[in-house]
Amino acid sequence: MVGTIALTADTNTILAAMQRTIVPVDVLAKTFGAPLLTVPEDHGVESMRFNDGKGSPGGAFIVGRMHSSWRNGEPGRLYRADVKTGKLEALLGPNDVGLPNGMAWDTARRKMYFVDTYAGTVSAYETDEAGVPVKDADGRLQGRCLVKVPKEDGIPDGMTIDREGNLWVALAEGSALGCYDPSTGELKRKVQLPVKKPLACTFGGPSLDQLFVTTRIEKGEGASEHWGSILSVKVPGVSGVAGAYTVET
Repeated sequence: MVGTIALTADTNTILAAMQRTIVPVDVLAKTFGAPLLTVPEDHGVESMRFNDGKGSPGGAFIVGRMHSSWRNGEPGRLYRADVKTGKLEALLGPNDVGLPNGMAWDTARRKMYFVDTYAGTVSAYETDEAGVPVKDADGRLQGRCLVKVPKEDGIPDGMTIDREGNLWVALAEGSALGCYDPSTGELKRKVQLPVKKPLACTFGGPSLDQLFVTTRIEKGEGASEHWGSILSVKVPGVSGVAGAYTVET
């Protein structure tokens, strides 16, 4: 299972974070290379896998791992994954995060926004020049909660940022994208979708004015016709930030 992918400076190579490894993928040859990083046994391997992650403004790979029983309170972890050395740096441990998910950086590139799906929150962390969250003197990250998503609105999942600095969050089980002002936590607008479980969103297209939204499987009576699709959504007057961050390899 592929939890997330990240771009590299080589346009023909991406990184794929699998269950326990991060591997290079040659997109032209359609082949997987040897693992660049493998999660150690003592970091919780059983029933865990890589989930969401992104390259930071400075080329670091920030990526989370989740437990299959996260709904029952089994915690996850958030890492900086250095694929050049094969080392993991723990940023948030089992006592700090439930289900690590969407992330985005502010336009000044000194703040990382981060979704904990289990807690239903979006928090902000101060970062260094590489976009990596900065630890305090005790070696811990001190985040500030910006948004607490009401359960009736859905579960926050993947996230991106627009040109005005607003956060767009996929509201899984809420059939919508929510747009939040990070300075106030206000829900500025909600865009309804023809699926129940949107998972992640990002801006693309020639003018960066299309929100591409991934969706997950739905089962049973009442399942949406378009589950499993990639949706393209245009919101008038809204566009994304130019440039995608690449991971140093």
